[in-house]
This record gives sequence, C-alpha cells and structure tokens, in this order.
Amino acid sequence: MNEMNEELERDIEVRVPSPQVARVVKDSLERLENGSGGPEMQEIARDLRKGRISLRDLTRSSVYSRILGEQIQRYREWEASLDDEHRRKFDEQVGELYGPTTFEVGGTWQREREDG
Repeated sequence: MNEMNEELERDIEVRVPSPQVARVVKDSLERLENGSGGPEMQEIARDLRKGRISLRDLTRSSVYSRILGEQIQRYREWEASLDDEHRRKFDEQVGELYGPTTFEVGGTWQREREDG
C-alpha cells in the first residue's frame, strides 16, 4: 500500500495520547485501506492516507459522519454484548496496548493528567 501522507502523520502524532496509540492508529488505517472494514471504510482510509481528505473533513461531511457513526454504533453494540469475563480481558488488552500514558474516563481514553 501507499505510504501515509506527512500531514496526516503529523496530525495523528499531535492528536493521540502516546506514541503507542499513534502506531495503532496508523496500523489501523493501513488495515482499513486494505479492506478490513468494508468498502466505505476502505475508501475513507485510502483518501486519508493519500491526503485527499483530512481528519477534520471526517467531522464536516455528512457522508463521512454517517459512515463513521454507523461503525461506532456497531462497535458499541459489540462491546455491550461482552460478558464480564470477556469485558475484563478486553479492558486488560486495551490497557496493555495503550500503555501507562492513558486512563479511561467515561468509556473513552484520555491523556494522563499532569497532576497524577
């Protein structure tokens, strides 16, 4: 696949909580571009990686917002279907993946606070 454009790479590195998370985002975009999320997500990932659209464009376009909203809803439904044991394992894996620089607040991962 094509390399990620420099502007997107900088945008990801500025917006994500840690280098580990930045790597996960970049790898995920590559997998999406390879088709792992279906044709609509493949097109979005391809356009992002080639610089045809920006991360900001994803929130400004009703087409992109609809597609991403549908995918987020599918994820939430999957997550809600986990039993306690699978939830615990999933939470552990997420914690290991994102490392100690993040913590969970209300179901979303945030930057670690300077004060603790």
